[in-house]
Amino acid sequence: MIEDCSSNGLRFKDAMVTCGYMGMRSIDLLERFEEAAKHYLPNTLRLLFIAEAPPAFKVNRLFYFTGLRDGDTLFLELMKVLYPSTVGYHEGAFRPGYSAKQMRLGKQELLRKFQNDGYQLIDAYEQPMPDGANAATKTVLMRSTLPGLQSKVRRLVGKRSVPIILIGGITYSVCAEPLRADGHRVVNDTMIHHPARGGQKLFRAKLSDVLTDIDYFARSE
Repeated sequence: MIEDCSSNGLRFKDAMVTCGYMGMRSIDLLERFEEAAKHYLPNTLRLLFIAEAPPAFKVNRLFYFTGLRDGDTLFLELMKVLYPSTVGYHEGAFRPGYSAKQMRLGKQELLRKFQNDGYQLIDAYEQPMPDGANAATKTVLMRSTLPGLQSKVRRLVGKRSVPIILIGGITYSVCAEPLRADGHRVVNDTMIHHPARGGQKLFRAKLSDVLTDIDYFARSE
């Protein structure tokens, strides 16, 4: 049973980490962000997505949290591109009987598929960006923790040629060249819009183009 998101705290049940915010300290939530992601680490990494930062603590819509009732844009849009047949999404619309609500209800299974296919998503900046932060502030913050991200990517990828896809304009502008200089295979040549704030269509289009370039669709689903 999926826990109601209005509950106090995060609980573990059948490898699920559900959302809950009230009464929790930032450090507690960061630990639970990390714990949620650990449940879905692939045995062999085949494709690494790097997004900008986790959502604000108050909304609790981490990519790896289950039990969400609304929002969760990055998860929804990424699954539409990676697994269109599974989620019933075709040519910009859901087929009859499929919906975003159904995707949220089946999030644990979709995350398990994501894991089993060798995919992982991490954030370039591991804490939520400050409320109201502009692009310049976000850029400074992300650059301040770039060495840590580079070390993390080295641990995850090793010496293998694992495709890396950067999500978001700031993520791309800050991280693309340093990661390439480290010898990593960043496969998007330009930024991919984050799907939040009305960027869903551009996100799907640009991500689909990149996945086509690396022959993802020839072996998917």
